[in-house]
Amino acid sequence: MGHQGGVLDVVAAGGPILVGMVLLSVYCLALIWERWRFFSRATAGYADFLSRVRAAAAGGKLQDAAALAKQHRGLAAAVVSATLSGPPHREERQRAAERAIGRAAAELERGMATLGTIASVAPFIGLFGTVVGVMRAFHDLANAAGAGPGLVAVGISEALVTTAAGLLVAIPAVAAFNAFNQRIARFQEELGWMVEEVLDGLSERAPR
Repeated sequence: MGHQGGVLDVVAAGGPILVGMVLLSVYCLALIWERWRFFSRATAGYADFLSRVRAAAAGGKLQDAAALAKQHRGLAAAVVSATLSGPPHREERQRAAERAIGRAAAELERGMATLGTIASVAPFIGLFGTVVGVMRAFHDLANAAGAGPGLVAVGISEALVTTAAGLLVAIPAVAAFNAFNQRIARFQEELGWMVEEVLDGLSERAPR
């Protein structure tokens, strides 16, 4: 009970800013979890799928590639389907594939702007809470007759909690933001290579 009381005392000392930081951290972790689950589902088995599509395209077996796209459920399969079902000319198929890759990227990037904003703003919110807390500590010192430096030290230590909370929110947000963006960039790059190989296979089959 003493430990729980201490935590509640710290939150109460931090005031509404610290309460907001706690709520923001919960939202941030929920967003990271949701994005991680979506990435896992969207890219499940896609490495094997890409290798099989590339093998089929290299062998000119584009019907097999189309069948694989119908069987596989994921963003990569949607790109393959858009490429194979596009207009007959290579340039038009290329544009259809690029639009499909753009739609896939938009799905993956959903929530990234929010995550980046949290990562950028959280430390400043925490710093703002610290400044407000330090001002309150000096105000209490001015109003407390005969109070020593200990009162200020307590007030400042409580005020610094919001800075620590801001960093605790920002650090996982920054790490997740960078990790997700790297995965998105790699995913788009690999899809672009796959589309080129499929288009090359279609060009080889086209009558000359």
